[in-house]
Amino acid sequence: MRAIVVLLVLVSCAPTVDGPVEKQRAFDRADADLLRAQLAALPGVTRAEVVLRRPVRDPLSTTTPSSATASIVLVIEEHIDRQRLETSAHSLARAFTDVEPTIVIEATAPRADLAKLGPFTVDAKSKGPLKATLAAGFAIIAALASWIAWARRPR
Repeated sequence: MRAIVVLLVLVSCAPTVDGPVEKQRAFDRADADLLRAQLAALPGVTRAEVVLRRPVRDPLSTTTPSSATASIVLVIEEHIDRQRLETSAHSLARAFTDVEPTIVIEATAPRADLAKLGPFTVDAKSKGPLKATLAAGFAIIAALASWIAWARRPR
């Protein structure tokens, strides 16, 4: 009985050994992460997603390796030149793989112009009305304080 328990413990503690397919997928994920970081650094890109799949031949498998693929999704700001960005993405992708990548570029909604107003960050269009509201509130508070001081004055 002890021998079976010792054997089970030794087998359960055995390290897993990755085959060629798992090793290639790990390399593909690492390269995709590097390419994603470079694409996200391009001006106007808010988010980038990359999937790389390179063919790998498993010596123990009888199947033929699949073809290499590269897919890129870029989320960009509205005013960015798509053609120039796509050219840059193609050249960066070609540095990682010999496959022509499939690139999808999606534009986000235009970002609002923000303005700083004291401790607040507001839409630039609402800066004027907010200033007027704050000034009116301050005037009301000052008027109420004056009225209370006048009503409580010693006679």
